[in-house]
Amino acid sequence: MKSSKLILLSVSVFLIFLTSCNSDEPSAELLKWKSDNETYFANMKDSADYSSYNIPAVRGGGNFYYKIKAQGDSLSGSPAYNDIVKVNYRGKLMDGFIFDSSFKGSDPRIDSTAKPLTYYANGFIAGWTENLMQMKAGEIRTIVLPQELGYGIKGQGIIPSYSTLVFDVQLISFGQ
Repeated sequence: MKSSKLILLSVSVFLIFLTSCNSDEPSAELLKWKSDNETYFANMKDSADYSSYNIPAVRGGGNFYYKIKAQGDSLSGSPAYNDIVKVNYRGKLMDGFIFDSSFKGSDPRIDSTAKPLTYYANGFIAGWTENLMQMKAGEIRTIVLPQELGYGIKGQGIIPSYSTLVFDVQLISFGQ
């Protein structure tokens, strides 16, 4: 009887130790990454090259920064939320790490390696969808999204939690 109590006590102590070490608290490294990303995004307001856009509260709120690198066709209109869009893109973290891209060169318009993506405008992360609904066919933008409009606190694959995302996006075409 005494030995079974000792075994039970040992197992209980082990389980308590195991669960106390398995904390949901972010590591110091992740908290530094979060802080660095928040600072990077906050400092965008001082960049003369970028414009800020505040998303209406009825569409979720938040804000992002963008810079138009090449004007699109001013007569083309812009995609609607449910439209199919054809885009080239390059996604980077704030430190310059490229995590995804549909082209390799500096300009997707003249890049023979470009492999555009065709998808619904509303099928992307929130910051992408908002930008696409403002763009004209042919336009190229650099967009800077806070983690709330990207992959948030969970991250995605090789994209760490709390990441500010920087995308170069070319809207090639759109339609129903």
